[in-house]
Formats: sequence, structure tokens, C-alpha cells
Amino acid sequence: MLSQKLGNSNPLATELAGYISTETNRLSALVTRFLDFARPLHADLEPADITVILDRALEDVARGWKGGPVRVEKEYERDLPPVPLDGGLCEQAFVNIVQNAYDAMGVNDGGVLRASVRETRQEGRPGVEVRIEDTGPGIPREMREQIFNPFVTTKKTGVGLGLSIVSKIVDGHHGSIRIEESSLCETGAAFVMFFPVTGSEVAGTRSAHLVIS
Repeated sequence: MLSQKLGNSNPLATELAGYISTETNRLSALVTRFLDFARPLHADLEPADITVILDRALEDVARGWKGGPVRVEKEYERDLPPVPLDGGLCEQAFVNIVQNAYDAMGVNDGGVLRASVRETRQEGRPGVEVRIEDTGPGIPREMREQIFNPFVTTKKTGVGLGLSIVSKIVDGHHGSIRIEESSLCETGAAFVMFFPVTGSEVAGTRSAHLVIS
């Protein structure tokens, strides 16, 4: 409203009003992050094609990216089984990881991001593995055990909630997440997520309801 009222009458005031608007939006996003982390997440699980949700997340981040060029590579195994998922929450988790990868590769430099999906087994449970890796600077080994804890971040301006929310969402799907070395370069990071497709906790899921506290 202030910007509209000022119009072109006072260029300096208009510029300062723009700063106010930008900071207000930044604070709003920050408060939303805190709320996402603090409130219980209600996950409604429905069998879904996980690659469709991953594609949406990749497109969302690429659409808003204004930095260096990023080449996205996809390696999706064919005939993947449906996975019991909350589509909205999983998309949020994927967006957080993909956005981190874009940010890590730099505003000017850019790089390569590879998203791989394959069928696998973990501790005897059948499931689907999603691997998102980049050519950024990677995550120091000494931080990998703590990186999913609240308020731990490698970003100068980060608050350290994005990966905590990701971990919370993956745990709520009875899955797991870990960090590995990227296969794309000597540096880089790879986030590997496992989502079970069967088991006592998700067997027969058609419209199960999970509360992730």
C-alpha cells in the first residue's frame, strides 16, 4: 500500500518501501518455517507415484531460481511400485532438499543436480530410494550427524530448520534419510531417502492418517 501511495513522487522513499516489503516477506517466510517445525504434521497416506511428486518439486525450485545455470538429470527406474505418501508433505521435503542443492551450487556458478529413484530393500523392507545429489561444496563430515537437528546449518543466512522438517516428514513415513558423498564430483552432497512400500506400519494403506509430532 505504501509503494502504491508513493508512486513515482519520491524515488528514495519508494526504494526504502521496497526494502520494507522485501524484509517483511523474508520474516513471513521465517515465521512459516518455525510454525512448520513446531506444529504436528498430519500426514494422509495414499499410494502414489513418487516420481510425479519429485518432478513437481524439481519444477517448483527451477521456476523460482535466479542464479547460475543448473542442469537437472533424472534417473528413474521403470515400473516402480506405488508408495504410501502424503503428497504435500513429501513435495515439501523434496523442495527443501532441492533448494538447498541449488543454493549450495551458487548464484553465479551453477552446476549439476541429479535425481535418482529406484526400487530397493532396507533391513528386509521393500521400498523406494530417492537420491538427490549435486556438485556443490558438500557438507563437512563432522556436521553430517547434526545436520538434521534444529538450528544447525551451513548457510550464512540460514536458520537450520529446513532439513529438520525434512527429517520429520521422512520419519513420519516410516522411512530414513542419510547423507553420502556425491557421485557427480569429488565434493557435493547426496541426500538418500528410503520410503517403505509394505510392512506392518503401512501395509494395506489406502487412506491411513499419521500425526507427526
